[in-house]
Amino acid sequence: MAQTATKKTRKKAVETEMEKALRADFEATLAQALNKVTPTEAEPECAAKNGEGFAARLRAVEADALRARLRLQYQPWVVASALVATALIQQAANLAVSEWACAAGTGALIAGVLALVRSRKEGSWWREAGEWLRAHPLRMVLLGSAAWCWLTASLLVGFTAPHALATSGLAMFLALSAHWWRIHRIGYPAEQAPALEAAVVEAEEVHHIQAAWEENLSAQGKPLVGTSLADYERTKHGHQWTVHLRAGGGGLAELRSKQTAISTAIDVDAPMISLERHPSGRPTRAVLRVTIDSPVSDGVPVTHNEKGPVVAEQPLWDAGAGDITLGPYADGVGVKTWKVYRPNSLYGGYIFGDTGSGKSELLNLIALGLLASGTTAYWYLDGQEGASSPLVGANADWDCSESPAKARQALEAACAVMKMRQMQNKAAQAKGFTPTEQRPGLVLIIDESHLVLTDYVREKNAPGFAGMTNAALAELIGRTGRKVGVALICASQDTTLKAFGNSGPLRSSLLRGNGVVMFSTNRISAGILPNFSANPAELPDNGGYAYSLETTDASGAKHSRAATFRAAYQEDFRTDLARYPVRPLEEDSATVIDMYQTDAYRRRHEITAEAKAASVAAEIAAFKRGDVDITEFLFGDGPAATPAAPTAAAAFDVPTLAVVPSLADLVAVEADDDEELVDVSGLTPVQAAVLEAVRDGITRTSEVITVVGRSRRGVYNARDALIERGLIVETDRGVLGLAPPRAA
Repeated sequence: MAQTATKKTRKKAVETEMEKALRADFEATLAQALNKVTPTEAEPECAAKNGEGFAARLRAVEADALRARLRLQYQPWVVASALVATALIQQAANLAVSEWACAAGTGALIAGVLALVRSRKEGSWWREAGEWLRAHPLRMVLLGSAAWCWLTASLLVGFTAPHALATSGLAMFLALSAHWWRIHRIGYPAEQAPALEAAVVEAEEVHHIQAAWEENLSAQGKPLVGTSLADYERTKHGHQWTVHLRAGGGGLAELRSKQTAISTAIDVDAPMISLERHPSGRPTRAVLRVTIDSPVSDGVPVTHNEKGPVVAEQPLWDAGAGDITLGPYADGVGVKTWKVYRPNSLYGGYIFGDTGSGKSELLNLIALGLLASGTTAYWYLDGQEGASSPLVGANADWDCSESPAKARQALEAACAVMKMRQMQNKAAQAKGFTPTEQRPGLVLIIDESHLVLTDYVREKNAPGFAGMTNAALAELIGRTGRKVGVALICASQDTTLKAFGNSGPLRSSLLRGNGVVMFSTNRISAGILPNFSANPAELPDNGGYAYSLETTDASGAKHSRAATFRAAYQEDFRTDLARYPVRPLEEDSATVIDMYQTDAYRRRHEITAEAKAASVAAEIAAFKRGDVDITEFLFGDGPAATPAAPTAAAAFDVPTLAVVPSLADLVAVEADDDEELVDVSGLTPVQAAVLEAVRDGITRTSEVITVVGRSRRGVYNARDALIERGLIVETDRGVLGLAPPRAA
C-alpha cells in the first residue's frame, strides 16, 4: 500500500507540473495576443465582425502555440484519461446496479462516443481522429472492443489486483497508440515548415551541383579537368564556391570560355551563372556563383525618395562615385553602374542589343541619370531620325536627331567645344575636366550609331572639320574628349567596326568607359567585342537583361563585373525626365559653336516639336503631289522644319557650317597622354590592321582574321612581321598580345 501511495503521489506531482506548464503556455499566448492590441485605439466594429478583431488575432497566435502543435500527440492520453475516469464511475455505479448492467451501459457509451468522433469532419481537435477511424473499418471495432474489455475487467477485478490491471492497460494503450503517433509527428509552426522544406531542397541542389561538377567537368577527359569546388557559402540569392583551377591552365579566362559547358554540366541556365575573380587575387582561384532566387526576376522598378529616383535601394545618380545606377546583378551581389565621372575625366560607352532587348529604355535611364547629376548636358543623335528614343531627344539640351545634316552639325560642334576647353585647360594649367553647374560635361548619345558614324564628308578637300568624315569626328571625340569633358555614348544592333565608323581606336576608347551587351541572336557579332565570350542569345528576352563588359579605365583598373544584370525600368520615364532642368553649356562653349555655325546653338530650341511634325507632314504631302522625287524622299537629308516664330529667319532650316578662319586650327587637338605611342611607320595596311585588332583586345589569330577581313595567309604573314618588329608577341599558341614597352 505504501508503494501504491508513493506512485499516486508521483503521478499527482507529474500532473501538477504538466498543468503548470500548460497554464504558463496559455498565459504567454494570451500576453502575446494582448500586446498586438493598440490600447489607445478601439477595435472597429466592422473588423470584429469580419474576423479581424482580438478574437481572430488570439486564434492566430493560439494556432502556433506549443499545446496546439502537440494536440495530436496527447490525444491518446486524453482517451486513456477518459477510460480511467469511466472505470472509476463504474466502480461507483456498481454499488447500485449489477456488474453486467454497468458493462452493458459502458459498451453503449463507448459505441456512442466512437460513432460521434468518427462522424467529425470539421474542427481542429477531433477531425484527425475521425479521419483515422474512417480510414479502416476495423479500427473502430478494435478500439471499442479493447476499451470495453479493459473496463469490464477493471469492474470485475476491482482493486484487488491493481498491478495486473495497470500493466495490461498500459500495454494495450501503447500498442493502440503507436500507429497513431507514427503517422502524426510533432508539428512545426506554419511559417517554419516551408523553410525546412526549402532547406532540404537547397541541400539536395548543392549536392547535385558539386557532384555534377566532379562528374561532368573536372573528371579526366572533361572540359575543366583538374578543377574542384571548395569553400561553399550560402548567399542571399544562391550558392557560392571557390573554384580551384588547374596550375598552368588558362585561369579565369579559360573558365569563362567554358560557361556554356558549365551550364549544361550542372543543369543551370547560363545567365544564372557568374564567374568572378577571387578576392585573394590568386590566378589559380575563381568564384562561382549560382543564382536560384534572382532579385531581378520580377523586374527592377524605379522608385523615389525625397532626394530623387532610386534603383535597387541605391540613388540613381551617385554623386560621390560619379556613377549612374543601372540595376542589380542577377546573383544579388552588388549593382551595375554606368561610370560617368572620374577625377579629371568624363567617360562614354557602348550598348549593343537587338530590337526589344530594352536598349532604348536603358538609354532613357542613362539620360535621366545625366539630368539628375545637375552637371551634365547631353545631345541626342539618332540614325533613325528620332524614332529610336523620342524621350531622350525631347529632354536633350540639343536634339540633333531630325536629319543626318543635324547629326553632322552636332559632331562638328562638339569638336569645337573640345578645342575651346582644351585652350581653357592650358590657360588654367588644369590636368583634366571637373564638371560644375556652370561648366557641365557634354555627352553625345548616338543611337543606331552604324547609321550615323559613316564616311560622309561635308566638303571634300576643305580645311578643318568640314573635310573630315563623321567617323573621323567621332574618333577625335572618343580619343581626346575625356579630359575636356566631352564623351560619346553609342548604341547599335551591330558590334563590328561598322558600328564604330570602322574605327578601332573609337571602339577602344568607348569600351574603356562602359560596355553593355543586351539580348541578341547575333552571337558572332557579339563575339567580336574584346574581352567578351558569353552568348547574348542565352539572356532572357523579356527586356532589360544584359551582360556587363569587363572594361578598364586609363589607370588599368577593372571597374565592372562580367555578370548578368537587369536594368531598371518604368512604364513612362516622361514624368521623371521632366523633373530636372536641362543643363546648357557654359558661355564660352556656346560662343564658339555660334561663331562656327551662325548662332546654331543659341537658336537650337526655336523649332518646336509641333513644327517638326508639321514639317514632316508637309514633306509627305509634297511627295504625294510629285514635288519631291522618290530618290530625294527615300535617301535625302529629310525635311527642314520651319521656325516657330515668323521672325526667326527661314534660313535656319539647317544652319550654314561655315569655317571660321580664327578657328581653323580646331582639328589640331592633342591626343590623350595615356595613348600608347609606338613606331608604326612602314607598316603595310594588313600589318596595321592586325596591330589595331590586337590593341582592341582581339587576341586569338583566328578572331583577328575575322575582324580584319583579310586572307588567312596575309594575316599570318602580317603577324610574323609584327612579331619580328617587336610590336606584338605570341603569349600562347595562337594567342597574341602587345609587346611590353621598351626601355628608353
